[in-house]
Amino acid sequence: MERKMDILTLDQALNDKDRAELLFAGNLLVFKQRPAMLELIKVCQQQLEHALSGLDPMFAQQALGQAEFIRITAQVQAKFKQDKDVRQLFFQVLEECGLDTGSAYYDHFPLRVVPANHEKNGTHRSSIAHHRDTWGSNLDSQQNWWAPLYPLTQERTIAFFPEYWTTPLANNTDTWSFEDYLAKRKQTLKQDEVGYPIAPMAKEAVDESQIIKLVIEPGDVLNFASAQLHASVPNTTDAARYSVEMRTLSLEDINHGRAAPNVDNAGTTPMYNWFKRITDDERLRL
Repeated sequence: MERKMDILTLDQALNDKDRAELLFAGNLLVFKQRPAMLELIKVCQQQLEHALSGLDPMFAQQALGQAEFIRITAQVQAKFKQDKDVRQLFFQVLEECGLDTGSAYYDHFPLRVVPANHEKNGTHRSSIAHHRDTWGSNLDSQQNWWAPLYPLTQERTIAFFPEYWTTPLANNTDTWSFEDYLAKRKQTLKQDEVGYPIAPMAKEAVDESQIIKLVIEPGDVLNFASAQLHASVPNTTDAARYSVEMRTLSLEDINHGRAAPNVDNAGTTPMYNWFKRITDDERLRL
């Protein structure tokens, strides 16, 4: 199949219009060594090292065991969610990439941890399967921002599938409902798994013959259209993977109709209320 994606490495910021035109044509953008991202990495690494009693966060799982490692890092993730300072620091990162934060909205800012799997037995994979983020939000102007906190390898990173930019992939967006998920979660005991998918899923196997396993450096920031089909690479290495991410919407993109093509999403309800204005956390209502 014809490749539909270029990976553009940038040392300078791009304004919203120029960036959107590149992203919504199917390209990936990598902003190199943003100063605020380097500062954010230092803060995150200090938090992780403190919680892990000085152990190297990439390899702490080997000393602690998987269950204890997941318990401790989950506590760090929970605190990270509420940390307004690190969130503000990432907003600075976005400004350094060219985002007009005065007219932009965001959903949330999680710390992701994909544990090591040195036994390579597949018993625990905190990786995310093939998906488009627009399958859940139904917002084709949505953009993703993703950045590693520690070095990556081909076996411990994020993957893209460029042929699916214009090729549909069978999925359950015609039946999945966020309201149904919330209702099911409310009925489920905290320690049990929710018997309903947290997001829409693919219903057919993905052709991985043109997979791109993107390896960028800590300090770099990846920006891509949320309609890109992507996945976590299952971590078969001895090191954990740590990353941060955010999804944004620009009112200018929405007002000017700048958006990715919808090739396979049957969802019809745009989830504007998932997004809050960067400047004051007001919910987006359109």
